[in-house]
Amino acid sequence: MKKTKAKPNVAILATLDTKGSEVAFLRERLRDAGVNVLVIDGGILGSATSRADVPAGFLARKAGSSLAALRRLGHEGKAMGIMMQGAVKVIRDLYDREKIDGLIGLGGSMGTSLGTSTMRALPFGFPKLMVSTMASRDTRPFVGSKDILMYHSVVDLVGLNRMTRQVLSQAAGAMAGMVRFTHRPRTSFLPPLIAVSTLGTTEACIRHFRADLEKSGWELAVFHTVGSGGQALEELVEEGEPQAVIETSLHELVDHLFKGSYDAGAHRLEGALLKGLPMILIPGNIDFIVTGPPETLPPRYKNRPIHVHNAAICVVRTNAQEMKRLARVVADKLRLATGPTALLLPSKGFSVFDSPGKSFFDLSIDRVFIEAIKKSAPSGIRIKEVPAHINDPRFAEEVVRTFREITWSPFSKVLNKKRGTLAG
Repeated sequence: MKKTKAKPNVAILATLDTKGSEVAFLRERLRDAGVNVLVIDGGILGSATSRADVPAGFLARKAGSSLAALRRLGHEGKAMGIMMQGAVKVIRDLYDREKIDGLIGLGGSMGTSLGTSTMRALPFGFPKLMVSTMASRDTRPFVGSKDILMYHSVVDLVGLNRMTRQVLSQAAGAMAGMVRFTHRPRTSFLPPLIAVSTLGTTEACIRHFRADLEKSGWELAVFHTVGSGGQALEELVEEGEPQAVIETSLHELVDHLFKGSYDAGAHRLEGALLKGLPMILIPGNIDFIVTGPPETLPPRYKNRPIHVHNAAICVVRTNAQEMKRLARVVADKLRLATGPTALLLPSKGFSVFDSPGKSFFDLSIDRVFIEAIKKSAPSGIRIKEVPAHINDPRFAEEVVRTFREITWSPFSKVLNKKRGTLAG
C-alpha cells in the first residue's frame, strides 16, 4: 500500500436540511484526522442547517432545474431523483479534475439513495463510504456492482448523541484511512488483465490454469457470477480495463432466461464481444438454476433433481428444453463477436454438481446443449469439444492453449503492442 498526498480531499454528500448537525460533526472529525473536507448539500425540502461548500441549488441547476421547481413537484421521490442527477454531475466533475480523493455519505433511505447513486458513477478503487440506517437490509439496490462500503449506523441519524457521535467518528476514521492508504499502482507497469467469471462449482478450473497464464505475464481478476458479479465484469469491460475475458461460468444467462436468483441482465457477455476483446466462453454452471430457500421452491421444479446449497439457496437441474433455448441465446450473442472468440465445450460435465456420483450428473442433457450450440454458432467462432470435465486439469490445459492461440491472432496486435511483448 502506498500513502497518498499529505492532505487528501474528501467530499461529504448529504441532505443538510435534515442532517446539518451530523454533517458538521463528521466534517470536524475528518479534519481532526488530517483530511480536507468539501460539503455538498443534496437537501430539497428546507434550508440547510449547517454550512455547505456546494449548495443544494447548484446541484438542482446542474440537473436542469431549481430548488423552487423541485419543491413545487410535491413529490419528494421525484424531486430527489432529479437532485441525484445533479449530484452525479458535480461529483463526477470533481473526480475528473482530481479535486476529491474520497466520497462519504450519510442518511436514511433518501440520503442513502442520494449518496450511493452518486457513488455508483465513480470507478472501482475510488473510496466510497455510506453511513446508513439501511445497511442491515438487502443493499444490492444501493450498492449494485460497485465497491461501496456500507456502514450500518444502528441508530437513526437524527441528532447527535453518544451513539451517533461514535458511529460518525469511526466512519471519519475509516474514510481517512481509505484515502490515505489507497493502492495507486504505476499504470505503465501494470500487467495486462484478464477478467474471469466463475462460481465455486467451477473454481477448480481457474486454479488449474491461473498459474500458467500468470507466468505468461497476465493478471487475473475473478468475478463471482451471482448477478452482481457479472454486472461488475461488464462494467469493467465498458471502462476499458481488461484486455481479455475468460468466461468459465455462463450461469447468469440461465438465471436470466428461467427466472433464477443470479440474473445479471439481458446483455451479459455482450460487452467484450462488441469491443472485440480476445474471449473464451465455457458453458460452466449451466446445469442448474438457482432459486431461494427450499421451502420456496416453485411447483414446476418439484420433480427435478434438487441440491440444497444452504438455508438460503437451492439449485435445480436444467432440462433438455432449457439447454436448447440457452444454446440459441448463446449463439445469438456470439454473432456480436468482432474479435477472436473461442467456445470450449467440456463433454464430461459442466460443474461440480454435474460430476460422476453427483445428483445433477447427466451427460445426455449436457449433450443437448453441445450439439445445439455446434449447429447454431456462427462461422468464425473457434469451437472445441474437449473430452474432459470442466474441472479436470486436462480441460484447463486446453483453456491455456486456446487462450494463447487467440491472443496471438491478428485481432490482438493492439494488445501485444500495449504489453510491449507478444502475447502468450
